[in-house]
Amino acid sequence: MLKVSVLGSGNLGCHMVNLINDSSEVELVQWYSRSEINHEKIEVVNDIKILKNAEIYIICVSDDSISDLSNKLIFNDKLVVHTSGSTAYESINNKNRRGVFYPLQSFSKTRKLNYSEIPICIEAENDVDLNLLVDLCNKIGCGFHKINFEQRKNLHLAAVIINNFTNYLFSFSQKILSDQNLNFDILKPLINETVDKIHKLDPSESQTGPARRNDQNIIDMHIKMLKDPEHQNLYKIISQMIKSKYEN
Repeated sequence: MLKVSVLGSGNLGCHMVNLINDSSEVELVQWYSRSEINHEKIEVVNDIKILKNAEIYIICVSDDSISDLSNKLIFNDKLVVHTSGSTAYESINNKNRRGVFYPLQSFSKTRKLNYSEIPICIEAENDVDLNLLVDLCNKIGCGFHKINFEQRKNLHLAAVIINNFTNYLFSFSQKILSDQNLNFDILKPLINETVDKIHKLDPSESQTGPARRNDQNIIDMHIKMLKDPEHQNLYKIISQMIKSKYEN
């Protein structure tokens, strides 16, 4: 049985613990957390100096905390991986073997996820450790992609645009509707159809709207309706990018 410990108790750390703990082929040795956590079935430790032996240590902390945490590990020559999309494995202290175990998903503590649908992006300093990460992915039932740092950085960039920026636009649209006493739910069928399309069509083929058809009268009207200069500028920039893409 593969022995794994998880370090960190934020959104990702909590989900990583559940993901590892759900597998009958992986033993979750310990869960390191700076905050107090009571768990009946998992050994939670607050002192990093009492971590037990494991084959893989998964660091689930913010990017700027990876180096500091890895420096505090008192053991050597163990496989230590972080879960960041935009940080090189060199951020981990080289007293240990290093790698990356990056799950491409948005995590919230209170939201349940189908872990088998989450792709894991893996990287390691050598083939032996890379194969160990492949083995872990297989044992927890997740698909994996062997990618390098440059690929992972660009993947994370794309993920931020597709997830974080889109969510901001959802919130922006919600405010427009609430100002008119309209419920955001009225947009959800449109949201669902937009997402469903990308499973069947290339995103470039499914673009619609006033900018796509070069309807400048509607674009100008929408810009005037927004009033806030920043929102107007956002609408202008995206509309112009769509028009340029389709040479309108």
